[in-house]
Amino acid sequence: MVQMIRCNWINQGGAIMSRQFDQYMEDKFEYQGELKSLIEPTSFPELVSALSVRDTLQAIIDFALREEDTSGYEELKERQNDYIQEYLNSIGDFDNRILISNIAFLAKSNGIRLGELEKMLGISAGYISRTAKENTGKRLSVDVVWKIARFFNVGIDDLVNRNLQIPSETSTLLCRFVAKLLSQTITDEIEWGCEGGYICDCSPLLLSLPIFLMEDDGTVVYHPEHMNQNYKWELAGDVYSCDTISEGQKLVIIAFQSEDVKGCFYDFIFCTRNEDGTYSWKRAFHTNDPFSPLDERAADLYAQISKKLDAVRIAPDIRSIVQAYLH
Repeated sequence: MVQMIRCNWINQGGAIMSRQFDQYMEDKFEYQGELKSLIEPTSFPELVSALSVRDTLQAIIDFALREEDTSGYEELKERQNDYIQEYLNSIGDFDNRILISNIAFLAKSNGIRLGELEKMLGISAGYISRTAKENTGKRLSVDVVWKIARFFNVGIDDLVNRNLQIPSETSTLLCRFVAKLLSQTITDEIEWGCEGGYICDCSPLLLSLPIFLMEDDGTVVYHPEHMNQNYKWELAGDVYSCDTISEGQKLVIIAFQSEDVKGCFYDFIFCTRNEDGTYSWKRAFHTNDPFSPLDERAADLYAQISKKLDAVRIAPDIRSIVQAYLH
């Protein structure tokens, strides 16, 4: 009786181990002494590996002897094909509506009509509109998409795949940054200085930066690298700076405009004084981002700075004396 129970236990244990081995060997096969596995790709590198596994299985089938049973390899190859197809299906189809919506949004935000955009880029009239119609198989060519992305200074991937009307994490972060600058400006926690360029004379900082050029009539022309270089950009007001945001650097806000484009734009740059008295600069960010309220926040900050600098200013200790006397 004990012997029978022991034999039954061994048989059951062997069956369990056999099932575990079968499960382990599922989706696996041996090739040239090496154990290989089928791959369920979740990325392009894994897709390349999966295609290689499929080709290996096909090679085994092709070079097998006539009397050899290759049904197991054929089954594995079909399963590998299914894994590959599942990954390809997960990529999805191109959504033309996002691209067209982004182009229309960018054009409108910059005061440019689609017809005018087509003319400037050398595109046939109505080409963009025709690809925007529903149930049409027409799509913008790659070179046109590339031109439009370069024209509006946006990434091709953003233009094609991201809804630009939804603020990005970066835009949200910068909005918070400008909002804090505004709050601290209102409460006099930070102070701004005027570098001139519009009403006031140009400071040494402005005169040393290559992005500013004074014309014969005194107009200061600004050269923003991220804007359309075919337009002439001029200062819309004096340039302001604050040296308490980052140690050893000045945060500079530049308001500029063009007769060719509606609205006012704002650039933020950091300037560092060199040993020879000149300044070097680095762009922090710009606000002509039609995907966020950053432009409005910058306009509020600029207006508040102007208001503060136009007002009569007194030192905090003098203010305390005046207030004490009034009370």
